[in-house]
Amino acid sequence: MPVNRSTIEQASRSNTYRLHEFDPTSFDWDDWEILFDTYIDVECITDDKKKRNLLITALGVQPFKTLISVCKPKKPTEYTYEEIIRKLRTNYARVTFSSTERIKFFATHQESSQTLTDFANSLRDKAVTCKFPNSFYEDALITAFVGGLKTENVRKHLMQQNLETFEQTINTARIFESVLIQGANDKNYLSEEFPVMKIQESHKQSSESHYKSACSSCGSTDHPRSKCRFLNVTCHKCNKQGHIAKVCRSRAVPNESNVNTICSVTVEQISDEHPIRIPIQIDDLNVTFELDTGSPITIINERIWNDMGKPNLQPVKTTHCSYSGHSIDLKGEKMVNVNYNGRIARLRLLVGDSNRINILGRNWIDALHFNKVPLDQLMNHYKEGLGCVKMKTMDLHLNIT
Repeated sequence: MPVNRSTIEQASRSNTYRLHEFDPTSFDWDDWEILFDTYIDVECITDDKKKRNLLITALGVQPFKTLISVCKPKKPTEYTYEEIIRKLRTNYARVTFSSTERIKFFATHQESSQTLTDFANSLRDKAVTCKFPNSFYEDALITAFVGGLKTENVRKHLMQQNLETFEQTINTARIFESVLIQGANDKNYLSEEFPVMKIQESHKQSSESHYKSACSSCGSTDHPRSKCRFLNVTCHKCNKQGHIAKVCRSRAVPNESNVNTICSVTVEQISDEHPIRIPIQIDDLNVTFELDTGSPITIINERIWNDMGKPNLQPVKTTHCSYSGHSIDLKGEKMVNVNYNGRIARLRLLVGDSNRINILGRNWIDALHFNKVPLDQLMNHYKEGLGCVKMKTMDLHLNIT
């Protein structure tokens, strides 16, 4: 029996080309429809009934069930090929808005794992839903590609070129990226070629800094410890001899922190100083403080604490030092009600010894908004000494007897 030649060719083509079934998790409908049209063209299938039947058998399980549902009460085989195509498009074709897709398109950036080719192909895929006019299609790809590159040097180089096509842009980027990679490799090679020079430079630097190691007695780098003037002093932190508190390595008391504060530590005043004293009411007691922007804390002396009735104090969990490094003795701390010119607040107050000035520190300065008052205004209002007062003109009548 003679074998039909067309049958042999059709069998050969069927073995060569394989149609992937439509699965919405693997294909967009628009992409798969292109694949299906290509397949029936290769197989030379022109009969609508055969195309319809092939389309139905090429659907995955879930799309096939969907097609049955949308065709009821009829069967899919009772519809034409074009009618089934329209039903499937309605259910699976993506609904996109070109304006939104274009915003996403131009905001795309090259991922760290993407090559230049991968990034270019991803932009081509995204451009499909943007519906760019043909006259702008190439320019859109070039703009998004250059703007989204992860390597800044490649991007700057491309921005200086006259790029007319997308392929030209990709090739230029590949060449320049290769140049940068080769340059980096050459730099590493040269650094490995001259290790002796690096060692010599290292020895030179170490010899110059031999006498610049920090002195363990004071922390200075301009002299060795054997010549330090603090070699025989006693540390105020650990009471050991041989160093000052600044470089002391002794552990601090648990749950305590050291705070250096510049504040007056005695009642003695320099004759040229003009302290700013401010009256503030604390728990219904009028107390005069000396303004000190260098102190982070507010302190009263023991005499004021006695006038307050010796209220219970809480332990102070911070250690405060004067500018000289000496620790300031504190009896404790307390939360008090503060009233200054109608500004009422509840603030933390520390209590020192009897030989201490009442210090108004930055914590109260901020809370009572002194930091918003010009310094000149405070000085003119609270500074000690003679002043003047503005009064209306008046007549003075004296009766002389």
